[in-house]
Amino acid sequence: MNKIKLSSIFYFLSFALVAILLVSIFSYGFSIWTSYMSLHDWKGLGGIPVFIGLGNYIEFFSNSIAIRTLINTFILAISFIISTTLLGLVLAILLDIGLKGTSIFKLIFLLPLSFSFVISATMWTWMFSPFQGTINSLLRMLGLDFLTQPWITSTEQSLLCVLIVYIWQFSGFVTLIYYAGISSISKEQIDAATVDGATLFQRYFYIIIPQLKGETIGVMVILLFYALRVFDLVYLLTGGGPALSSEVLATYMYRVTFNQNLFGYGATVGFITFLIAMLIIIPFQIFFRRR
Repeated sequence: MNKIKLSSIFYFLSFALVAILLVSIFSYGFSIWTSYMSLHDWKGLGGIPVFIGLGNYIEFFSNSIAIRTLINTFILAISFIISTTLLGLVLAILLDIGLKGTSIFKLIFLLPLSFSFVISATMWTWMFSPFQGTINSLLRMLGLDFLTQPWITSTEQSLLCVLIVYIWQFSGFVTLIYYAGISSISKEQIDAATVDGATLFQRYFYIIIPQLKGETIGVMVILLFYALRVFDLVYLLTGGGPALSSEVLATYMYRVTFNQNLFGYGATVGFITFLIAMLIIIPFQIFFRRR
């Protein structure tokens, strides 16, 4: 019996140690390495890293292009998190009310999440094309030529196009999370409120939504990470343009690292992105746990 227990413990530890080792190397190890290289002037594998301290960080915050990408990232992240969270909550409530064809709606909402960012970017690039795109072509067919837009070719609309695709991609996921949270709430509370004369709006606003704090925290943290690490969607949809109007930290990091061979500076951009995520998430979780 003891041999069986020891063998089970051994197998468990062997699998756990492999997982811990991989996470330690590829997550924590490379994060520490990135923070270390951000303090160096490094031109790539063929060059020798030269320690320059905070020189890369000073260069980043004194660079107008870098500041613009930082602002674009914040605009995209804030707009994406707020819009997707609210839309997902509204859709989950509509599903919970019991509209006809709920199962079909669930499939429609979750379908975008099954697409990779490459497929989504390719499809929406075709739709946003100002001349042969689906959206403008449909507007012309309906005689609404005055509503056609330049979309991704416009410096004012390119970031909005990225936001639309991102909301479309993740709204179904948020809807599912909120719908599962609403379904887990005790029906006795809702029935008691109904007996007391609470309207449909009051039941959701005062009883159901306040109990979705856990789901809200989880959703906002996940969306924040996706918003800060967005690369392939922006790179394939707009390329960060036109005129860097949709450039974000991830695409900027790629460009300076692999196009300009500024590996040390690229590591600085990556570590700044990591610090921004931590500075937002840690106080956010502490606040909501105290509440």
